[in-house]
Amino acid sequence: MKYGVLFATVAVLLVASALLHGGWRLLLLWPAVSFGVVAIGYLHFGPIIYGKSSRGVLSPFTQLVLLPYLLYLWSVWYALRLVKREPAFNQLTDSVFIGRRLLSHELPDHIDHVVDLTCEFSEPNNLRSSSYHLYPILDGFVPSPDQLRQWVQEVAALPGTVFIHCAEGHGRTGLFAAALLLTIRHSKTPDDALQFIRSKRPMVRLGRRQLAVLNTMHEAK
Repeated sequence: MKYGVLFATVAVLLVASALLHGGWRLLLLWPAVSFGVVAIGYLHFGPIIYGKSSRGVLSPFTQLVLLPYLLYLWSVWYALRLVKREPAFNQLTDSVFIGRRLLSHELPDHIDHVVDLTCEFSEPNNLRSSSYHLYPILDGFVPSPDQLRQWVQEVAALPGTVFIHCAEGHGRTGLFAAALLLTIRHSKTPDDALQFIRSKRPMVRLGRRQLAVLNTMHEAK
């Protein structure tokens, strides 16, 4: 909700500036529409507003409409990638790896399946060349407990090694990885799962809603 309100506020301010001042500032209507569409996604429609296909690619139309917002988002992601000292990925178990969104050359050779939790990025070609699974979640948002359980059960049934990622490998990835560890009975409780994950990737943190969904999923098993 807070992201939706924030992006809606930015959109309204951009529209106001464009209409009040006119001239070249009318160009601000494009980023206003971009941030407004993302706000609507957070407030109602969900990940569908990005138009990401099951092949892991954003549609050309979506990229055009959302380009101002996406340029901001992508710039922040690339900047963080350059300044952060955190590893791109970490190994949790013999078969489960987690991390941030990787560039094509960063994917380890021994990964059999890629689980993509982003909806705001197109997946690099190399990460889609093997077994690719998309479970799109808005940044800072949550799926329903039933949806999370279904997704995790599908991943738990995959043979071989799995790499799970979102944008930075923290919130969405932490939620999914914890749910997976509970499903495969590696961990007994959500707290155990999160403590183990943080021992491997210390910056993993779940928001209040993410914790609530994880606990609800675990209690309903």
